Amino acid sequence: MIKYIFLLFFSIFLLSGCGDELSTSTTDDSANITKSLLTGTWTAKCSDNTTASTSSKTVLVFYASGDNLNLNATTTNYSDESCVTQSSVFTKKLNTLELGSKTTTSQNQIINKFTAVVTDITLEPKTTSVSTSLNLSSFCGLTVWGSGTETSVAGLTCGSATYKSVNDSYFDIIQMNSEKTFIRLGNITNPASTGYPKTLYTQEYYK
Repeated sequence: MIKYIFLLFFSIFLLSGCGDELSTSTTDDSANITKSLLTGTWTAKCSDNTTASTSSKTVLVFYASGDNLNLNATTTNYSDESCVTQSSVFTKKLNTLELGSKTTTSQNQIINKFTAVVTDITLEPKTTSVSTSLNLSSFCGLTVWGSGTETSVAGLTCGSATYKSVNDSYFDIIQMNSEKTFIRLGNITNPASTGYPKTLYTQEYYK
């Protein structure tokens, strides 16, 4: 059971953003980001955790709905180190994403701020072992976990993490490299008083 709970916290950790070990030189130029450039699927590399013998992979899907740009950020957790056997899926669903003008962080990282609205945050166990573990521990205060069933955790406290509620505003930052081949998002666990992350997460997402 401890292993499955660790897997979930690992996914939350990844989607929340972590690590600030990026170049702070403004010579690391960023592209002028537009909604059309963002639209599509951006995928991170498989990230393994050798200590727990697990892994995870995060995918960002930006898609248009009318005049709006929406984002589904999904981290799939695996019970092996090679991103093969799924154990759970954690997803943040955002809509009406609005890009701000290009600016820099306090560490001179070139970014665009963006805002969005939370439509849901969900967790889906992929095996009966994971769903049973979640039910036994009343993870997020719930005992309705079922394998293959997506359950909302919006507005709930799950371990040490408390998630935004549906319709809450979401604040983040984004960087696209000058060759337009990858993007990075902000470390939302390290926000400024404005609500925006202070720094970028090292994870790169490729289209």
